[in-house]
Amino acid sequence: MKTKNIKVVYTYRHHQSGGILHSGTGPCTAVPKIQMEGHWLEALGFSIGAPLIVEYEEGSIHIRTLTAEELAAKEQREAQAELEKRIAQLEQMKRRIDAEAASLSMVAEPARPYAASAPESRN
Repeated sequence: MKTKNIKVVYTYRHHQSGGILHSGTGPCTAVPKIQMEGHWLEALGFSIGAPLIVEYEEGSIHIRTLTAEELAAKEQREAQAELEKRIAQLEQMKRRIDAEAASLSMVAEPARPYAASAPESRN
């Protein structure tokens, strides 16, 4: 196994509250950062855009690409989550439509059967 010597550096992150980033106002926090780049990554199978798994424990970080099975499972989970989200949206729309339909008053008389309302023809 070959080794590369890199260093943990830092980047600054601004305070965020309630999902709103307060850039330039409030405290900044130094956040540790590890950055790697080079053609050697691609030679090892880490091509641009490749999905990765980062496994970590005290004092150790393992980075690897997803296997075809892991990628298929990830895509399946994402598709399932999207489907469940769409189903929930459709159910919410149906409830709104049902509530609105219940609040509407009947404007016209119910239609009579066609045969009863049609005049008989005499030949």
